[in-house]
Amino acid sequence: MKGFCIVFLALIFLAACASPKPYYETKEGKRKQKYYNDIQYGRNPHPKMKF
Repeated sequence: MKGFCIVFLALIFLAACASPKPYYETKEGKRKQKYYNDIQYGRNPHPKMKF
């Protein structure tokens, strides 16, 4: 039981130190980047906004 608690606390501390993903790597960020690239580079002049 004591070993389990130590491992559990270690996992909590490691999870707290993890940095969050940058916005452009998230699902919504990728969708927005594709939308704005379509507009800017003319691949699709009237893309649908999916966000």
